[in-house]
Amino acid sequence: MANLKDLSKNPERVTGGHRLCAGCGAGIVARQTLIAVGDAPVVVTSATGCLEVSTTIFPYTSWKNSFFHSAFENSAATCSGIEAAYKSLKKQGKITEDIKFIAFGGDGGTYDIGLQSLSGAMERWHKMLYICYNNEAYMNTGIQRSGATPKGTHTTTAPAGKVQQGKEQKRETAEREEWEEL
Repeated sequence: MANLKDLSKNPERVTGGHRLCAGCGAGIVARQTLIAVGDAPVVVTSATGCLEVSTTIFPYTSWKNSFFHSAFENSAATCSGIEAAYKSLKKQGKITEDIKFIAFGGDGGTYDIGLQSLSGAMERWHKMLYICYNNEAYMNTGIQRSGATPKGTHTTTAPAGKVQQGKEQKRETAEREEWEEL
């Protein structure tokens, strides 16, 4: 396992100068994940969301590696398709190097409309890392509730007030205790 001193020598694959909010977790996670990859070639896919719209402002990009912007709901499907093409090309001898594949999606693109895409990629055992950066709402479109938004949270689509006390449903989770309560 690499230590921090070793990891600090790895190449930077996400540059500064992007337009993510100061301290945004998505940018930090993307940067640190790609540092951990080391020198290996990597292909990154990202669903439309904060990470993508803030790092790929045409005609500029903050990505130093191969980067593919996919629709909101299909980062996992896009990444799995690229990985399948890679496996085919490698089997044909047209590619010899080992390439890593990473897909990023927010909670909306993962929990909600992207779940079927991720489920299909998992069922087919595509060799990729999928990272959901869960900020518990659709942040880049006005803070609407998502399936990951906790119960009682105030959002623009589930406001807290006299009539309604924020989001009425529990957030999607795999925690057994919460499922037993239902």
